[in-house]
Order: sequence, then structure tokens, then C-alpha cells
Amino acid sequence: MQIAKADCFKVDGDAKKAVWRKIKEIVFRDAVTGKTIEKNQAKAKMLWSDEGLFLLWIVEDGHIWGTYRKDDDPIYKEEVVEIFIGAGKDVPKDYFEFQFSPLGVKFDAKISNPTGSRHDKEFEVDVGWNCEGLKFVQKTISRRHPELPPATPERSDGGRGDSGSIHTESILLAGRWITEAFIPWQSIGVKSVKSGDIFRANLFRIDGYPKQNSFQAWQPTFQDPPNFHVPEKFGYIESVK
Repeated sequence: MQIAKADCFKVDGDAKKAVWRKIKEIVFRDAVTGKTIEKNQAKAKMLWSDEGLFLLWIVEDGHIWGTYRKDDDPIYKEEVVEIFIGAGKDVPKDYFEFQFSPLGVKFDAKISNPTGSRHDKEFEVDVGWNCEGLKFVQKTISRRHPELPPATPERSDGGRGDSGSIHTESILLAGRWITEAFIPWQSIGVKSVKSGDIFRANLFRIDGYPKQNSFQAWQPTFQDPPNFHVPEKFGYIESVK
């Protein structure tokens, strides 16, 4: 997939700003079967600049919820959007993982996966690694869920801004949540990027309340139980002007 170049812009969680309007959406499919998602669809967009990679996830969600509050908490046990990315066109043995929950919590890690299997003893996740210069903002556009009692307050927005403040709590709402993020190239070991450069990556979404029941991907991994750490299934991203 080719992604267009843009000048740097402010990460503010606005999915309707001009820079995103003409960018084609990536529509997620079921990660296990490859089938079209019938309910709670996730979509994404990507752009690149000389400084880094811009991402936008737009998620329809029947239950927007979460309980983890601290960065690098195991948010992958609840619901998140994710990207795995490594430089070069070959199947990556080392790559980076980024996850974002609807409560504005991020999980970032450096992955070593030399055999391509998360079940191998050589598979390592360095949660202590932090992406310097990472920016992300999340917004939640919600409506009252029919399962909620009348006294439960509604929330019109939420997420995390550059200040790192979290504006939501554990919630059970229906609606849409948006994650906009910026990943600096240098923080993932890339000195510079030019038109025609190739990356291997995959984008994901985990959904479900009270238990996970939907695993979506840009490039399905076709593994059951669901497994995202399948670098041979990562798609190709080419930077173009």
C-alpha cells in the first residue's frame, strides 16, 4: 500500500481536518477468517512526513470501555487499536508495537521475534522501551448504551492530549472513538525516509465487552486463537510523494 507525504501537522484527534480528507481508508477485516466485519467496524488512515508516521484510527464501538489507567498496563486484555511496524521489505525479525486504549493509555514495546513465532522461547517483548517523541490524542463520541441505567452520565469526549492527562474513566458507552498518533522515525531506528522506501506493518483492533470477541486486522493473520505477532503476514507500506 502506498501512503502519501504530508507536511507536519498538529496531532489533535480531529479526524475531519483537511489533511485527512483525501486519504483512502484502510478497512479492517476479521483477523482470523479474513471476512468482512459486520458490526463495530474499525478503519484507519496513514500519512508520512520527513519527521515521522501519522496514523488515524476510527472505531465504531457498541461498548467503549476500559479499566487500565497506566502506560504499559496490559491494555491488550481489553480493547485497543494497534500498529506493528518494522523498516525494510523483508519479513522483520525486530519490530515495534504500539497500542492505544479508549481511556488514553498507551502501550509501546520493542519486539524481537527471530523465528516469527510468539510461542518460541526467543520471542521477547521489551516493555521498558519507550518511544521518544510519540504523540497521540483520543476522542470519544458516545451515546447512551441501552444497558446503562438512567443515572449514568454520558461523556461527549475523552482521551489523552499532549499533556498526558486522562479525561475518561471506566465506561460502558456506545459510539465512536478516534485515535490520532505520530511516531517519529528516529525513535524506531530510522534515520530518514524518502519516497519509495518500504516498511512492513500491520494494523489491528481488539473489541469486546465484557470479554474480547472481535479481532480485526488490516492484513488478517488467519490464526485461531487470534495471534497478531505473525510478521510474515505484515503488509507492505511504501512512502510516496
